Amino acid sequence: MIKRYINDSIYSVDNFFKEDRWLYKIKINDYQLVTIFWNLFLIIIPFVLGLLLYKFWERTGLRSFAHKAVALLIWFVWLLFIPNTAYVMSEIRHLINYCPVNSPFQVCEKNAWMILFFFCYSIIGWVSFVYLLNQMKKLLSEIMGNLISYLFIILIIPLIALGFLLGLINRWNSWEFFIYTEKFIDNTLVYFNDPSHFTNLLIFTIFLYILYFAGNFLFKRRNY
Repeated sequence: MIKRYINDSIYSVDNFFKEDRWLYKIKINDYQLVTIFWNLFLIIIPFVLGLLLYKFWERTGLRSFAHKAVALLIWFVWLLFIPNTAYVMSEIRHLINYCPVNSPFQVCEKNAWMILFFFCYSIIGWVSFVYLLNQMKKLLSEIMGNLISYLFIILIIPLIALGFLLGLINRWNSWEFFIYTEKFIDNTLVYFNDPSHFTNLLIFTIFLYILYFAGNFLFKRRNY
């Protein structure tokens, strides 16, 4: 069994939110409320990058090598941040121990509202996951055609699952790829070298496929 690596850098969100500020002391079931705003901000970043890439393509047509290089860089940064949508879905885990273990039916009157609170919070991640993937899929469809855009969805979801696990289990932030590139890559390889890590990756990938296609069916515009 490969030893679990947990990021302890000064840039870690876990370290950042340890500062003694009044805002960080507002908690729901020991979950810092400020983290919600932080995670929602991280979801906005790929949305803005997707819009920026679309406008850049409309303006330049990606005709030159320099245009293609800039577009690829924007897309790569988008790729680093898109797993945050899946990460928000996992925040429902903070319901654990919201009630004493001996509470009847695992429900307590005082904190019952937390069930819907964390559920609705996680749903934001699901909707964002589907919407932002379709945002990029639409752009690729216009640039390269429908076949490439569908292949993009098939190939990108395992990468999102990998980024999600690196954030959830190993506590990496998206931007730390540029700061600790070697450690980041070494930690990534563990998910292909260790059976338990690979199992997590495989199962998360399958469920993200299910969530994407189910969400794509439920959320798409319909004419009644």
